[in-house]
Amino acid sequence: MMAVLSLWLVMGLQSPLEQARQAIVHEQFAEARALLVPLAEKGEAEAQYLLGHLIDGGWGGPQDPAGALSWWLRAAEQNHGEALFRAGLAYLYGRGVDPDENRALELLEQAAMLGHHGAELALGKALLLGVRGPGHVPTAILWLSCAAAAGNQEAAEIVGTVLAKGTEETVPDLPRAVKFLRLAEALGSAQARSLLNELDPAKEAQIATEQNVHLLWESARLGFPDAQFRLAVLGLANVPWGPSRAEALQLLATAAANGHPEACYRWLQFLRQQGPVDPLMEEQLLRTAVTGGFTAATWELGQCLARRRAPEAVGWLRTALQAGQSQAGLELARIFLEGKLTPRDTGQARQLLVALKGAEDPEVRRQAARLLLTNFHDRDVCSQALELDPQAVCPPSPPSPTSPPASLP
Repeated sequence: MMAVLSLWLVMGLQSPLEQARQAIVHEQFAEARALLVPLAEKGEAEAQYLLGHLIDGGWGGPQDPAGALSWWLRAAEQNHGEALFRAGLAYLYGRGVDPDENRALELLEQAAMLGHHGAELALGKALLLGVRGPGHVPTAILWLSCAAAAGNQEAAEIVGTVLAKGTEETVPDLPRAVKFLRLAEALGSAQARSLLNELDPAKEAQIATEQNVHLLWESARLGFPDAQFRLAVLGLANVPWGPSRAEALQLLATAAANGHPEACYRWLQFLRQQGPVDPLMEEQLLRTAVTGGFTAATWELGQCLARRRAPEAVGWLRTALQAGQSQAGLELARIFLEGKLTPRDTGQARQLLVALKGAEDPEVRRQAARLLLTNFHDRDVCSQALELDPQAVCPPSPPSPTSPPASLP
């Protein structure tokens, strides 16, 4: 009861349209309908769309697909994208009206022109299926490409498949096919992953040899990042039958641009050798490398984020430390001692530093000992520092207050 009362108190401060939206969110559909009807009758396009949505689903009153369509059409007259889309689907599938493919495509096209990605997908699929007759496959690919660029997996998968296999109206375009199939794969499409494997000429060249390097070249030209990276490694290692150094660097840059995790890290290493790297580019390359599975770069990503005071740095550094990257422990300890990125926590910092006695890198242990001796001054710190670095120089212990004064000569 209190929740309902609170809802109505909040709604009293909002416009009628916003009140209707909140009622829908809280599944108070009858109240939402009552609020929307007068707004829709006055010509409010969003209210007309929402009212049609409730009527079509039978929420808060009788279900009436024909009545829903009438409201959507009224909103569509005002170029309401979602209403145009829903009305187009109604005509396409005959919901609340006799099917009318021409009217459906007209409405979907208007919605797509307004940037409605669902309409782009529906219009592309309809054109591809020949609803408007032959000669519209290129236009279908264009609309589907727009939907794919907005992150629609189905659209990316369809475009990639059509470009890979070709149609009566279009020839295969394998480089573009690979691009869209890789996008679909990244969005979770198992079918795209399977088709990519079929298309990859280098799938059998698990070990690069002089006899099969041509397969890597063919795969790289089609846009497969793994082949691009493998060729780059051959060239940078001066393998006689590999690419030249200039070609290798170009391949490495291309593989990194295509999101190959290790290529991103290797390309960043090359850029660092040339001079200072833009911090945003550094972060982007490290993030792509780590999220793609190249975990060796995790502590560097954490360090990069820590430099710009990003709170997520702590999470990445902890992940790196758990993976055995001891440098991350040093960076975390510094963060806790500094107290700028997180609240100062000397206890946590000390615990991290002492735990680094098991680090394989002697330089990490030496730095941990120095941080201990610099920041802590109790009786245990010297022994802890010596466990990290037997060569650590402890400061002289202060005389005990109960000790007698030293005798003068």
